[in-house]
Amino acid sequence: MTSTKKKNGTLCISYHDTSDPLALPDEHTLAVVSYGENSSIDAHDERRLTVGLPILHGSQTHEVWRSDQPIDAGWSGDISYRCTDKLLFGQVLLDDSEHVDMEGLTRHIYERILLLQKAKNYPHMLRIWNYFPSINRDANGLERYRSFCVGRHQAIDTSSGYEQHLPSASAIGTRCDKTLVYFLASRDPGVQIENPRQVSAFEYPDHYSPKSPAFSRAVLAQWNDSIHLYVSGTASIIGHETHHKHDYLRQLGECLNNIDALIRKSREETDSDIHSSADLSGIKVYLRHPEYLEHAMNYISDRLGDNTPVVYLRGDICRNDLLLEVEGLYSSC
Repeated sequence: MTSTKKKNGTLCISYHDTSDPLALPDEHTLAVVSYGENSSIDAHDERRLTVGLPILHGSQTHEVWRSDQPIDAGWSGDISYRCTDKLLFGQVLLDDSEHVDMEGLTRHIYERILLLQKAKNYPHMLRIWNYFPSINRDANGLERYRSFCVGRHQAIDTSSGYEQHLPSASAIGTRCDKTLVYFLASRDPGVQIENPRQVSAFEYPDHYSPKSPAFSRAVLAQWNDSIHLYVSGTASIIGHETHHKHDYLRQLGECLNNIDALIRKSREETDSDIHSSADLSGIKVYLRHPEYLEHAMNYISDRLGDNTPVVYLRGDICRNDLLLEVEGLYSSC
């Protein structure tokens, strides 16, 4: 999972072990994302953030975001951000527990993000990650994930056609006491990609949540010097229903089938070199039950080979009957 040289372009994302000097921040670094028991932002260097999900295999892995453009940094309320002429990277970390009003907390976070986007003129959200505790627990009569969906929906622009401008996203449950959200926004819009095998999340029936999940299945971004595909957290869902309940490996296979369908769809929008999940620049696999790690690793290796960086994390999934979730990134730089 170690690269041999630093790649800078408008935006490059790569994966490095702790021993790799390329994991150390420098003047071109937007962020270094790591993983552990607790979500945090380094008090001495806000570019370093830790997602509160333990790595299940191997040494610490760092997701390094870099740009060759001049970088400005600052704070806007709760949000720490770095930006270039083309893009905005930001993160927010707030105290949370199962007793916190998840709807109100989510609305607060998203409203502040939208205000920052407007103030800095990066109107197009491309990708966002949401990590918060007790995702499947009921609080005030509603599952916390569903409360999250309601709060997000209240904050975003729900005018006519808003569904055509949604970012790719992940929402994963942690076992710490913080909510961490980090995101990428741009001056220019990406291309929203929906999966022909699935009902779009924003069109889900309301028995999944009082407000439908507001995200796209993937977003394609074309920078001056590279193409990126941001694949949302992807589960074993066909149409809008969970498939292969209680079967870990069949769920994993269906996740990859869905990602392959998104990749095929994305090729209709660009002449990128990506053909299947095996061509992704990085994959994260979120496992609800760590005891299935070895089986998942063997399956991924058999299907994708050993050239794609894969990070295995212990995380809870948005539906109780989903055992795992997979997200992906492709970067041509």
